[in-house]
Amino acid sequence: MEFRLDQKEEAIWVAIIGAVDNEHAEELKSQFQELLQRDFNEAVFDLTHVPFITSSGIGKFLIFYKNVVSKGKRMRVKGINDNLFELFRSIKLDQLFPIEK
Repeated sequence: MEFRLDQKEEAIWVAIIGAVDNEHAEELKSQFQELLQRDFNEAVFDLTHVPFITSSGIGKFLIFYKNVVSKGKRMRVKGINDNLFELFRSIKLDQLFPIEK
């Protein structure tokens, strides 16, 4: 799994490349902790190149979302494939933050 950051004005864009399995979920957690130290108003995740994500990975996104919201910031997901889009919708993540294909 690869993690690419790009800060554009008040938003931080994060491209995740590769599958987010249980092993990579811990790496995701540490990357998210580093992100929370940065100055941004919105975190935008590009999941175009994520073929699948485990429940552990989804849990890390939820923890990150909770931390972001508690700081008055926003989060959204872009570039998600059809399978992940349906998964995220089925567990109602689209009710927490915007998800765009």
